[in-house]
Amino acid sequence: KAMKQYEAASADYKEACASRDDASKKIEEENAHIDTLQNDLSKFAVGMYKKGGTGSFLDVMMGATSFQEFMTTWDACNTIAVQGSNILDEAREARDALEAARDKYEKQSERAEGKMQTAKEAQAEIEKTQEALRIQAQQLSKEAAKLQAEEELAAEAARQAEEARKQREAQLAAAAQAAAEAQAAAEAEAAAQAQQAQANGEEGTTGEADAADAGGDAADTTVSVAAQEAVVLGPGYFTNPCPGASNSSGFGYRTFDNSFHKGLDMAASEGTPYYAADSGTVMFATNDGGYNGGAGNWVVISHGNGIVTKYMHSSATYVQPGDYVERGQNIGAVGNTGDSFGAHLHFQVEVDGVAVNPLNYL
Repeated sequence: KAMKQYEAASADYKEACASRDDASKKIEEENAHIDTLQNDLSKFAVGMYKKGGTGSFLDVMMGATSFQEFMTTWDACNTIAVQGSNILDEAREARDALEAARDKYEKQSERAEGKMQTAKEAQAEIEKTQEALRIQAQQLSKEAAKLQAEEELAAEAARQAEEARKQREAQLAAAAQAAAEAQAAAEAEAAAQAQQAQANGEEGTTGEADAADAGGDAADTTVSVAAQEAVVLGPGYFTNPCPGASNSSGFGYRTFDNSFHKGLDMAASEGTPYYAADSGTVMFATNDGGYNGGAGNWVVISHGNGIVTKYMHSSATYVQPGDYVERGQNIGAVGNTGDSFGAHLHFQVEVDGVAVNPLNYL
């Protein structure tokens, strides 16, 4: 806008200057014309003086001796008078034109000065605006550089997080493989021991009653160990937190309530014990029967490396924040507290704050 104002003022200034120059030229022309007319009037006055001095035309005509001389004198005097009148009229017109030219010159000069002042003000506004834009551009450049740096940092953080995730997945897979191999080795060893015990039993010839009692005790011990292994051991990275439960709702999008389910619902009767899926530190635990954001009574355990497990809707919890729990330790009982419609354990696994499918870790 200031640039358009400046251009318009500059154009008006040039136009005013041109009009002022025309008026100045007209003044020069009229002055020259007036000088010529003054010269002509001087010559006319000299001629009149030579013809009759300062006497009147009537004296000249009355001095005629004949009618013919009178008429000749009349014509001459009339011609001289008309000529003089024309010169005077032309002189008056020239003076009027001169005054008009001078008036126009003065007005156009004032107009040119005004337009020049307007142009200067517009130029100052342009410079002020340019300076403000330059400062704004510098600020925007700084902000753009900052945003670019932040994006680069975020990209690097995302890359490192992805690498860490891949490493954790590899560690989990290796741990699951090692657990499976250990379980297979344990089963093989147990089978070998059973075969050896059977062979030893067949070779004995005395003390059958004592052997039978010992066998009964061994059987009880085997059952107890097997029950404990059902709680503690599993094929994946985590042990099953509620071995006697049935899966009632899995991980992922659910059509019946149009929501994304972040965990695994494990249905069991109220009061059924559930266990820590792995060793770790209790980060959070409630036992007040409150709503607690829908979790009811719940426990949160950190297992290190960004891995967390959550246990929700408990009828009771048996741990406190800061407790260290062992893998397979009884930490609560199944309930129906919080946002729940039936007794069950909501078991949730998170890696770096992101919920993942628990079935991939059990």
